[in-house]
Amino acid sequence: MLHCNIELNSIMWYERDGRVVGALCDWDLAEDQGSGGSRTNRRAGDNAAMVRPLDWKENSVAKATTTELQATAEDQATEQPPKLEGAAPSNVATDSQCVVKPRYRTGTGPFMAMDLLRVSDPPIHKYRHDLESFFYAYIYFAATYNPDEQAFGHIKDWQRASLAGIGDNKRSFLEEESIRRDVMKAAHYTLKPLLDKGTPLMKLLEEFNEIELDWHIIKVLGSKSAPSERTRAKFESLEQEREEKMSFSIFMKLLGVPEESF
Repeated sequence: MLHCNIELNSIMWYERDGRVVGALCDWDLAEDQGSGGSRTNRRAGDNAAMVRPLDWKENSVAKATTTELQATAEDQATEQPPKLEGAAPSNVATDSQCVVKPRYRTGTGPFMAMDLLRVSDPPIHKYRHDLESFFYAYIYFAATYNPDEQAFGHIKDWQRASLAGIGDNKRSFLEEESIRRDVMKAAHYTLKPLLDKGTPLMKLLEEFNEIELDWHIIKVLGSKSAPSERTRAKFESLEQEREEKMSFSIFMKLLGVPEESF
């Protein structure tokens, strides 16, 4: 099951028998890979969203921290038309028409996987993209949450109308320690230890950074107009290796959590 929009507002928890249990809500964009089905409330185009700062107000009313937006071809986020109650999406196909599955850019900008933030056409949403969104939610929590006020701040460089702009800033965060220090300097003192070198969070960062670096190598190989057979073989091998660098098992191992506990 792909959630396709994992961010802070879709992560909840409750207590059961003295144990904290995590839960995901907001399944509007979810896809059921087991049955090949998906929710039918998408509209044509790319779905995206941007987290607003906590002091964001419109018409003197505080808005929710997540606003649904639609990304245009120029990769700029613009307001999505309101959904009319009972109205069916214009691009919903009947079963007999579902021959080719359309590709959508879904999610909330600061938490979207890097593959989904590029200017080019988005790839099919994959399970590892949801895992990457969990990682960014973890970063956002560690860097901005204030336990005393029970409120989140925001990472301003990840607050952009352009999805490509968000991607550029997140890439810098993954690659450059100085950028990471700047993002994390305001972290609450009780959460700062989460951001130390060698912690599970930083191990995840290293893995996702490596996945991003692999993409650039693959991009160079794929840009050759007349690649040799050897180049094509290397291209395919690197793509396969990149796909295998993140899975549920790897994610849980890096977190240091026994997989069987889930």
